[in-house]
Amino acid sequence: MLSRLSPAKLSRWINLEIVDFHWITTKKDNYAIDPALERMKHFIDSLVIEGEGIIWLDAVEYLVDTHGFDSTIQFMQSVGDTLMTTNWTMVMPYSPLALKSTEVAKIRREAPNHTIHSEPENEIIGLMDGLHDVEDSSQIDELKDEDDEVLLGGETPRVEIETGLVMLSRIPEKSISRAILQRRIEQWSTMGFDVSELEPLLLVDERAERYSRYFAFEEKIRRATECDRRIRELEQLGFTKEVTKLHFRIMQLTGIDDVEKQLQLLIAETR
Repeated sequence: MLSRLSPAKLSRWINLEIVDFHWITTKKDNYAIDPALERMKHFIDSLVIEGEGIIWLDAVEYLVDTHGFDSTIQFMQSVGDTLMTTNWTMVMPYSPLALKSTEVAKIRREAPNHTIHSEPENEIIGLMDGLHDVEDSSQIDELKDEDDEVLLGGETPRVEIETGLVMLSRIPEKSISRAILQRRIEQWSTMGFDVSELEPLLLVDERAERYSRYFAFEEKIRRATECDRRIRELEQLGFTKEVTKLHFRIMQLTGIDDVEKQLQLLIAETR
């Protein structure tokens, strides 16, 4: 695990004594690993010579800010080439809201966005930060790590993800019955979303139409969930007034385009 989170903060979520953890920082610390790309590449090259495992690197945005996007994508390409001949996989969670659309497209060419339901092959996998598929909203109050356990391997310590909105797994078209749709509506309502737009769908007899309208609504939920992650980050930086308004709008699922634009502007102010 290579993380921008300090040991003091990360230890609230995971036992650092049972993982190989390194803090990406220029500070002097027992856990520290220098953020210079060539040093990180050398560390990874040495690590994957033998054995197998998962490397978790959650510093994509930090590396882009520190070294520039071009250098960071070259680093990702180089690591990807190295891993192709090993039994190792790298996972790099990131938020697309922190990057330009063209940059996100380049990352996805090197590290496609994945929701993982089985053990991945050797590759770099880019994960949209904050999106964790779960079947039941009751799991929100638990560790919210069902997908993470599959991702990191059954024998790897479980990782708790910090609180926030989560994505429920997508309902396939063949399963979009009224009963299942009703349960999904209740789950989203419990999370705080305005589901009034979706409730009339329970009266629709045609399955294809029911699924089409459900799918369109779920896309709003996905975008709102991505926004929520950035909103919570901005709140920690002191944008209290702004994030209150933005959070209300995403829960109402209105003006998501405008919310995304405002978030990009606010994020730019922090750099």
